[in-house]
Amino acid sequence: MGEQEAYKRLLKKVIDDTENDKIQSTDELIQKLITELTTNSVLRGHTQS
Repeated sequence: MGEQEAYKRLLKKVIDDTENDKIQSTDELIQKLITELTTNSVLRGHTQS
């Protein structure tokens, strides 16, 4: 899977979780994004500067 596809899947997952009330606050959203970015092997190398 390419980097762009991985980002699309990540964003879709976060949007779906927000719409389904699994994410209810900004803090939860940020934590979810951090978790997903650090655990996704395709994106892991691209998120560190």
